[in-house]
Amino acid sequence: MKIDVIRTDSKEIVEKLKNLGFDRIFLLKEHSIKDITKNENNEFDAYSGKDYNFIIRKGKARFIYDLEINNFLLNKGLCSKLKENKITVIFSFSALEKSENMFKVYKNMLINGKLCNDYGVNCLYSSGSENTSDVKSFFQLCAFAEEFGYNYKNMLNSIKKVTELVN
Repeated sequence: MKIDVIRTDSKEIVEKLKNLGFDRIFLLKEHSIKDITKNENNEFDAYSGKDYNFIIRKGKARFIYDLEINNFLLNKGLCSKLKENKITVIFSFSALEKSENMFKVYKNMLINGKLCNDYGVNCLYSSGSENTSDVKSFFQLCAFAEEFGYNYKNMLNSIKKVTELVN
């Protein structure tokens, strides 16, 4: 099972991802995430903002994203809550590519990725594509995850759990 998360519903991007072998493609838009490869109404709450602590502790969303852009660092307690509340963290390759302060975003991704790996938090490493040149293959996303301390076994386990959630 191969999953990617994109930020625009461009038919060209979806077609390119399907040609690269992705089984599921999720569209992340304004605090919601939706599986656009199926015609079912399966939309889930997603959060990005300044109050990650509250959202994580109360389990108010199924997905959180843009931690690295918003300069939010996880800790042991928050990772335990993420796992307990079955919240999936989405890391986006495009966030790193398009950031004004690449070093800061890289550092935040590295810290958060390693903590998520150590505590078994579900993570999706995605392209975050907004145009066809942003599209990454599954192998590039695996390398992206490993670069930030998230191992392949945990990545496959996360993909399986996210797939079960949306089915």
